[in-house]
Formats: sequence, C-alpha cells, structure tokens
Amino acid sequence: MPKRADWVLQSKVQFFEAVAKTPRASPREALRLWVPYVVGDLYGAPNAGELAPVALKPDLSFALDLNKSHEKLALALIPTEFSQKWMTIEPASARIARLSPFVLPVDGIVPVGTCEWLDMGTHDKLMLVYLDRPARIRGEIVYEGRSLRFDIESAEAGYIWIRQPVGSGEYRLAPWPGRVILAVMPT
Repeated sequence: MPKRADWVLQSKVQFFEAVAKTPRASPREALRLWVPYVVGDLYGAPNAGELAPVALKPDLSFALDLNKSHEKLALALIPTEFSQKWMTIEPASARIARLSPFVLPVDGIVPVGTCEWLDMGTHDKLMLVYLDRPARIRGEIVYEGRSLRFDIESAEAGYIWIRQPVGSGEYRLAPWPGRVILAVMPT
C-alpha cells in the first residue's frame, strides 16, 4: 500500500482543565508518549500495545505516522466484540481498532491525565479509529439521563475520525481534521 500523506499527523500535547476548554500549565517533569491500540472494540484497555513508537519533542510536539503501524495493525486485529452490547458493526466480520494515546512521565507508568484528540478548528473531541473494510457502526442507549447514538459509516478501509458528543448526542463520522491536538485533562 502506498504511503498516505493524510496518515501523518503533526500534533502537540496540550494540558487543559477538566472540560478541555481552559488551558493549564504542563507538568515540569519530562514526558513521553505511548500510543497503543484497543483492538476489537472502541472502549477498554489497550490490548495491542504500541505498534510504532512516537517521539515526543521537548516542546511537546510530535509526528504520528499511521503508515508505520498499518501493516502491524492488520496482524493485531481481532474479531469485533463490543463491550457495549447495544453497539453493532456491519458487516459482522469487520474488524476495528481505536488509537488510545497516553502521556506519561519519562520514567513512569502512570498517565499524567486523560487524553482526548481535539479538532483545533471546531474544538470537538474526536476518536481515531481504524476499520479493516467498509463498515457501519450503530447503536443507541439512554443511560443516566444521557442519550447516546452511534451512526458511523465508512465507505472504505482505513483510519477515520469520529466526533464525540458533549453530554447527550450522536457519535458521527467527522471530516479529516486539518489540525488536531492531544489534550490532557486531569484524571
């Protein structure tokens, strides 16, 4: 597969208060980026590890080349089995993986906060997901006063961005963002 330019993300880690709106100071300690995958689901602990290390520069910028992990990811994929039983994928044979980055101290294993991708143009929270074929993810639930709906369709295999609603709402396919940052909020 030829290298795709849009699969190379130039990004930066930025620290925010809880709702990812108010910036806060970065920790003074040296940090590193760990970019594992959750395979077979959108949620849960990473179960595929880091397939291509990503260097975090002193100014907290980084380049994430998804082309480098693509072949290894294809080998790591497992059948999709959503932990949220109200979610489905069509066709059922489609396999999925979510990139789930963490920011950690250089010499530590405890994340310095919760990480979310943010579209710098819209400030939407995003998920970066890989599908191994054209597929549709659907589901709907009302839980603790929140109404959540998934209706995501991709016409091709590859990476997609999914917009996450704030509170209630619908998870939808998002256009490939121009600029994203990796926002770190307090845990």
